[in-house]
Amino acid sequence: MNTAQLAVANSLPNATPNPTELSQERPTLSASQKRALNPLFVPTWSIEALLPKLPLRFPVEPDLPPSPKRHYRSQYRYLGPEPLLDPTRRANLTDFQIALYLIDFSPLEPRLARIYVPSLKGQVPFHPVSMFLGNCLHREQAESWTGAARLIAGEDGANWRKLLGFDQETPSASGLRYFYNVLGADVFDELCSRFITLLRQHGLFPETSTYPGDPPTRGITITQDGMLHPARSRPSCELAEDTCYQPLDGQPLDGQALDGQPLDGQPLDGQALDGQALETSALAAPKAEPGAAEPGASRPCRARQHGGEGCACDSAACQQQCRRASRLDPEARFIHYAGHNHKHGDQSQASGSSDQTPTKPQAKSDNAAKGPGGGINVFGYRSVVDRAIDDRFSVAWNLQTGLYSASTDERAIFEPRLDGLKTKYPDLRIGEWLDDSGVGYGPCLEVIYELGALRLVDIRADPSDHDWQACLRRGYDGQGCPLCPHGYPMRSNGYDYARRRTKYVCAQVCRRQPLRDKESVAPVKGCPYLGEPGCSTLGYVVNVGKTMPSDGSLRLAREIPYGSPTWKARYGRRNLSESRNGQIERMGLKRMQSYGLTRSTKDVQLADFLMNLHTLGRLVREATNLRAN
Repeated sequence: MNTAQLAVANSLPNATPNPTELSQERPTLSASQKRALNPLFVPTWSIEALLPKLPLRFPVEPDLPPSPKRHYRSQYRYLGPEPLLDPTRRANLTDFQIALYLIDFSPLEPRLARIYVPSLKGQVPFHPVSMFLGNCLHREQAESWTGAARLIAGEDGANWRKLLGFDQETPSASGLRYFYNVLGADVFDELCSRFITLLRQHGLFPETSTYPGDPPTRGITITQDGMLHPARSRPSCELAEDTCYQPLDGQPLDGQALDGQPLDGQPLDGQALDGQALETSALAAPKAEPGAAEPGASRPCRARQHGGEGCACDSAACQQQCRRASRLDPEARFIHYAGHNHKHGDQSQASGSSDQTPTKPQAKSDNAAKGPGGGINVFGYRSVVDRAIDDRFSVAWNLQTGLYSASTDERAIFEPRLDGLKTKYPDLRIGEWLDDSGVGYGPCLEVIYELGALRLVDIRADPSDHDWQACLRRGYDGQGCPLCPHGYPMRSNGYDYARRRTKYVCAQVCRRQPLRDKESVAPVKGCPYLGEPGCSTLGYVVNVGKTMPSDGSLRLAREIPYGSPTWKARYGRRNLSESRNGQIERMGLKRMQSYGLTRSTKDVQLADFLMNLHTLGRLVREATNLRAN
């Protein structure tokens, strides 16, 4: 099989390429090159193939009440796909514009018009779909509200006015901003799920696994991606916590723990946020002078507990909230991210094979100031998006988006997010969960297992993983590979889908390799599983299912052997998810542009919806150009 044939075979849902060929012969191809080799790409996504389905009407709830307004100063109309059939005109369109020529957004009118009041007084409003698409243009172009209004009204905005439904009269910057602010948060929370419903209505979204060789009964692959966003405000104390935003009444004495626990859930004896050295707390406030008097009753102050000046909270300005805490971004929190999610063991983690660690999981980001000793410091939020991977066309679709404080524990939001997916997509089967070590905790892994999905979750390491004697006592190494009673690594002998367990066999490995490097091969004397030379027995057998059989640990239990060629091939698809960060930055949301969690959440949810529109436009453009060539 030559390289081109292999790439085509690998793109088909039922193809089963040889793992050796995959790892040795197939060159590294870009996503667009992989799509071009898929024989289903052009028949699925070219404009000629989509014409019978157009327009793609944006889905809304049935039986919505009509708009309270009879007249508008603009009138949105779906324009049809004619510009997409002309190669010259199509070449001058952006992916966003192509999507606007494919989707009819007019069904959104009664949904968006809820903000209007049924009254004959006052000025006639603009069409709600025109205003909504104007909000999309503002985020798409990463413009200010003034810049977006000028773009729509300017000499070069004739095409935008036509697409959005504006005529000679266009909205002002304040009008666009007001419409965006009064739209409910539920409108933005529904955007991605409604778009996915649109794709599913027209057979453009995968309903089962698209990974080559997977059984047709397996559900789709879901992957999760997170990104840190500095908050728009810059408070004078980055170590503010929940108690700093609560009224002063009923607070314990300064420095005391609540309910006998550390105030932030972290050690207070020199350990830092998320396991890092606490020199980062110097960012919060200057050092207190030696011999400074401690105040009496006040809020617990984490900065003062670690030697900073902090705040005594003994003034009238601190009665409702500490004056040093952010008033514009009260949900934002500080985090120091060291650049990893404990994929490699460190001394801040618990020893043994525990599924829990005392440190909070850390979110990945490349968008904040460097902290002392490496890593980055962020005061802000963390966005998390769940994405569905379509291996046929090398794309990932955004399913749902959430925004949280930067220090939010992964375990606290994982199951609620999964419940959200089930609510939004009750009939969508999930067959594989692809994630980094940030969710490599027992509770998260158990939830994925109960879902019936493969746990393609990177390993969260433990110091005991590097101790051979500890590995021998527990019966498996640091990658979850079972060890025989003599310490030899066992090999996978296949996965039983009915019983949901992986069978490992020793296969008499001691006859072929030494126990340690630089030692000679020496079969174990007296081993009852060794048998005679040439014997076909598989020897010692271990079955790994939900947990490791020796101690019931979940941390290293996986359906596919970690680090195997199959694991690497499947896990490598996470790059489809991690491409999101660059697109978020291009839309001006590397740092939040709004104050507060609610408005910032709307910004991120709109951006992830626009990414879906970009993906749709890009697929149609590439497939149509391929067909023409």
